[in-house]
Amino acid sequence: MNTTRLTVTLCGALTLACIGWSGAFHRAEAAAQDQPRVVALVGDRALGWGDLAQELAEAAGGQILEETALRIALEETCRARGLSVPADAVNAERRLLAELLASSADVSADDAERLVADVRARRGLGERRFEALLWRNAALRMLVRKDALVQVSDADIDTAYALKHGPRFRARLILVTTMEQAEQVKARLAGGESFADVAAQISVDPSSARGGMLDPFSPSDARYPVAVRRALADLPDGATSLPIAVTWGEATGAISGFAVLKREGTISPPGQAPQIDTVRATLEREIRTVRERAEMDKLARALLEQTRISAMDGSLNWSWSRRQDR
Repeated sequence: MNTTRLTVTLCGALTLACIGWSGAFHRAEAAAQDQPRVVALVGDRALGWGDLAQELAEAAGGQILEETALRIALEETCRARGLSVPADAVNAERRLLAELLASSADVSADDAERLVADVRARRGLGERRFEALLWRNAALRMLVRKDALVQVSDADIDTAYALKHGPRFRARLILVTTMEQAEQVKARLAGGESFADVAAQISVDPSSARGGMLDPFSPSDARYPVAVRRALADLPDGATSLPIAVTWGEATGAISGFAVLKREGTISPPGQAPQIDTVRATLEREIRTVRERAEMDKLARALLEQTRISAMDGSLNWSWSRRQDR
């Protein structure tokens, strides 16, 4: 997708995009300076934006500049592609946010508005910033859908069903970094030492503090190595595997080594699992929502990377530089 490279310049500490200053604006600015607007009172003292601008810029200017730059980049991209963001799409983003918060907190839809209010309070999303956030999400989702970047297959739905409604392994792990250590583990277990004791003494996985006990996980959970899931599926309850070459814990810092596993049993989800056909549409929507969010984040990063942003004000530049560092 071709995107227009933009130059966003913030000449004040607030989010005023100074692109093509006009004589009319200069006159309006001069009039405002002659009669400064009172925005707050401290005792009997009246404060205008000029009394607060530099501190506001340092506190949150970098974030606001980024949000404004993304809005401009999205507007230019949509305009170039002949697209517009309808009000219904913005309203749909608000409903989706409420649904996702209610689902993640496992509360009723009646409590969704309370959760939305909590999130807004924590993130400093007043009416203006909240509406801007919903608009950006609606624009990003529209572009992602326009390019058909997200596909959901029957296999994806089967996996999601297994993760949500299928059984889970209960297992212990001993993770070591060399084959020599793995052979020592085999020998100690064969000699009658308990799996939990050996795990506590030698395993380099954080589960060693629990005698190697892992949190229950699905045979379909891709966060665990395929070799581990296959080994556990083939083991009877109470049995121990041979050492398996693995790369473990990729999400938190991968460790290449050897895993010895003990299957403790299988946990079935409480209650009766629904038939897959009765939840297929819901699962597809959940998968699509997660994947769209990932593509939306990717698109937002790409647009910002293609946008030249220059903060001319010193306080704003300080905040913007800190945000870029993070």
